[in-house]
Amino acid sequence: MSGLDKFHNVIKILTESFRVDDEAIEELRIILEKQHKRTITTEQAEEVGRDLITVVETLANGRMITTKSGVKQ
Repeated sequence: MSGLDKFHNVIKILTESFRVDDEAIEELRIILEKQHKRTITTEQAEEVGRDLITVVETLANGRMITTKSGVKQ
């Protein structure tokens, strides 16, 4: 898988997860704990998730972000 394909996969995951609910935050918290090998609070995971959404929105700069399952604006 090329770097661009990996980037598109990340964008797909992020755009599908624009809804920030308790389940999505908990999944992110678990991922962060595995990566950092330390305890991550729900608040920390939520902050990281919102920051990731901001990055994607900034990169999109008003353009549509497309995924295999649809289009997010």
